[in-house]
Amino acid sequence: MSALQQMIPAADPHERFLDVAWSIGARLCRDAIWDGNRCNWLGDSMEAHGGEWKVAHRSFGTDLYSGTSGIALFLARLHSLRPDDVVAQTARGAIRQALSRAEETPMGLRHALYSGWIGIALVLLDCAQLLHEPSFKREALRLIDEQLGHDLDPTSLDIISGAAGAIAGLCAIDRHLRSDRYLTEAKRLGEHVLTQAHRDNDAWSWTTLAPIGTEEQRDLTGYSHGTAGIAVALLELHARTRDDRYLEAALGAFAYERRHFSEEHQNWPDFRSFASPNPQQLGYSLAWCHGAPGIGLSRLRAFELTKDETYRREAEAAISATYKSLIVTSGADGYSLCHGQGGNAELFIAAAETFGDERFRGVAEMTGDRGIQAVHQNRNPWPCGVTSGGETPNLMLGTAGIGYFFLRLYDAAAVPSVLLLD
Repeated sequence: MSALQQMIPAADPHERFLDVAWSIGARLCRDAIWDGNRCNWLGDSMEAHGGEWKVAHRSFGTDLYSGTSGIALFLARLHSLRPDDVVAQTARGAIRQALSRAEETPMGLRHALYSGWIGIALVLLDCAQLLHEPSFKREALRLIDEQLGHDLDPTSLDIISGAAGAIAGLCAIDRHLRSDRYLTEAKRLGEHVLTQAHRDNDAWSWTTLAPIGTEEQRDLTGYSHGTAGIAVALLELHARTRDDRYLEAALGAFAYERRHFSEEHQNWPDFRSFASPNPQQLGYSLAWCHGAPGIGLSRLRAFELTKDETYRREAEAAISATYKSLIVTSGADGYSLCHGQGGNAELFIAAAETFGDERFRGVAEMTGDRGIQAVHQNRNPWPCGVTSGGETPNLMLGTAGIGYFFLRLYDAAAVPSVLLLD
């Protein structure tokens, strides 16, 4: 190598991932529909019509999961890594849109993480820093304070829209504020979760999904609506309070899933009645929301908090099952965070951080490179998470989340996970 070559810094080998995120962000800015200082988007989503779920092309609500606040979070993170006035202004417009429609969120969902005000508040706190907008912090605290203490539905329990997600979100907010401002509310929600538990010897579970028709609905495993997500929230609460009742319940939730683990599938069953085409057989999903990828993330966090090798072994089983889903793929595979390759690869990014083994990160990068070759380079639409639908711009099912996945590949230390708050 010549002296001149030695003086020239090597190109960042991860820059390709930032380039993909930038391309997605630029398209979101281009496609934004403005009304004054607020913006929204059109895209595919699933809506109930006549007792069936159908694809609808529509504008979006406010929430973190599928609304404008989730899109704002991606754009703000993108701006922090590659500053751009248009990206920043579009992120601000998306946040203002969420704030302008926040009152339309039903009272029973306002405490929710992915579908309510707690998630919007987390985005506001991040955007206050990333976009240098101190007013966003005031709006975040207002949203949280206005929903404190409201009555909870008995089935409001899970990570997506229930008490577990609210606990995780409030713990994250207090870490952000470096205070115990919302610990009392988190404990109230924890009591709700304890009260609604079903106990069978050492196994604890919760009813988060109503039966469909006359079919029996067993309590779910999994992260988004099942025991894995609830267990992580309770572990987070135990870490703050040292109340052993929360630890007992978390351990019981893991025991419930352990009871149903399939050695043959190296996975946990998806007990939703529609998860298997054959009612006589259990289904085994492979996604963040249901199945090994999300359950694996729960075990990584449990290992971090407890140092119990049991959770390392269970995380490794989940990693093994998820690895197969990332190696054996089809052209129909989406890249969404909720139930696509992007969300599944997050398990490997998190494993690299938890275990300090960069080989895991290599699997996630392989997934990203496959998307670059199949979609980005050919300028194809990104396969998203709306069944039978096309591209959609939101965070958990669409291109904003796919862009977020590529930001995680680019710099996981600067871009925290939206699938596992820690």
